[in-house]
Amino acid sequence: MAYGVLLAAARAQDPGTLGRYEPFLWGMPTWDKLPERFGLATLHTDAFNAHGIYAHSQSPLFLDATHPVLDSFIDETLPGDHSVVVKLIRGAGRLSAFLRRDPDLKIIHLIRNPLDVVNSALLYFSFFGDEFHSSDEPRFNEEAAARFGDLHRSTLELTEAGRSFEWWRLMNEAAFRSAEEFPERLKIVAYENLTADLPGVMAEIVEFLGGDPDLIDESRLTRTIGPVSAQPSLRVVDRDALIPHVDAYFNDQRLFGQMRSLADIPATKARLLEKYAACGEGRAFTRPIDPGLAPTRVRSIAVKAHQDIEAARSAGESQVAVIASDISATVASVKGAVKGQFVSYIAKLEDAIARLSGQVAALAAEFKEKKEEISTLKRQIDKRDLRIIELDVKLRDLQALRQLNDRLRDRVAGLQDEQASQKGAFEKLRLEKRDAEDKLRKTENRLRTVAGESEQYRQQLVELASVLAPRLSTVATLRPLRYVLRQRQRVKSGLVEIDANGVPRLKTKL
Repeated sequence: MAYGVLLAAARAQDPGTLGRYEPFLWGMPTWDKLPERFGLATLHTDAFNAHGIYAHSQSPLFLDATHPVLDSFIDETLPGDHSVVVKLIRGAGRLSAFLRRDPDLKIIHLIRNPLDVVNSALLYFSFFGDEFHSSDEPRFNEEAAARFGDLHRSTLELTEAGRSFEWWRLMNEAAFRSAEEFPERLKIVAYENLTADLPGVMAEIVEFLGGDPDLIDESRLTRTIGPVSAQPSLRVVDRDALIPHVDAYFNDQRLFGQMRSLADIPATKARLLEKYAACGEGRAFTRPIDPGLAPTRVRSIAVKAHQDIEAARSAGESQVAVIASDISATVASVKGAVKGQFVSYIAKLEDAIARLSGQVAALAAEFKEKKEEISTLKRQIDKRDLRIIELDVKLRDLQALRQLNDRLRDRVAGLQDEQASQKGAFEKLRLEKRDAEDKLRKTENRLRTVAGESEQYRQQLVELASVLAPRLSTVATLRPLRYVLRQRQRVKSGLVEIDANGVPRLKTKL
């Protein structure tokens, strides 16, 4: 998707922009074309780029300095008189070499989580190029050990998923080191950040490359190019071995730093693990077809089969001619030996030979028809193979939909049970509410009764107050007199004495 968006935007700004899709492998049939116009080019060996394959095989997988073979390839791929948009799949270890060779070059390195990348590699291709040339695995291990030391693990004893992961891990580590060396010309983007804000991040990428973000064709942002792996190829044992590396990937601050991350990491990880919940049990993934059975070898097998058919046809025609010659010679000798005596027999024999010749001619014609039928069947088989691939992808989609339907059915059943449970609880709450309302009505009636009684008590108190008021006033007037009389009595008894100021005080005993 990104390659098509960038190439279309660059051509909108400069119509002469060239396009190179993985030039280490594919050549003229894919050059200067948008991905949707590739057709079946990548299924035919005629689309190979001989110079690209040679440059890939003859230059190191990890390279920082100049190299004569790779430099020649870079000069051909990035001509100085044109703008060029290039997509490289097998160049992550050579980014520094590209940047040194072309001072005007800018690179976007896109990284995706290892679960999705390894699953795709298992289904469609090998990172070590086994399908197209001698495997890169031996030299990958040798170069990686020299460059990364203890960080490297040999792939020789690993599973197929482990081998792909090691390629992914060390190639991306090499890209990070190149980004540290060329921070102004190499930008690393996490795929999850890209999909979290596709228009915004693509605009940043175009602006980084020196283009105009307003020229982006938004219809291309959601366009899918090529097959999509809906069914996991990973086994459970492969997935579980990769999950710790998935956690390390999402914790990598170089990709998902606090100020740079756009993706909702917990939600993204949850969706990713749910996607691979359907991985099959059993042993680790192994390829159903020998990786060494490359398209070039398949083509050689087809050519050899065609040659065998032609040789068989020629041999059959020659054999028929020899048989006819032998029969003619035998007939001549028989005619000479028994001429006159077996004329009728010879005539019958000639008739038989004529019929045999007719049958031979019919067989030759039938053979020709069969040859044409074989050619027709071969073309039909090729079409059916492509159809089988399409149906296989659809079958995986259907299986995924069936699994989703089963999960939805289980969820609906759970919701129905929950609804029934909540219905019972609601009925209980309704009864409790009714009881509470009854109690509230009784309480209100009791409050009204108490309020009436309180009003009666208040009126009685008013009446009582009106009766007691005169008496209380009388008592209040007598209180000072009683105090004076009490003090006088205490003076007479000698308990209190009156001082010079007329204030009564207790006598102190000496």
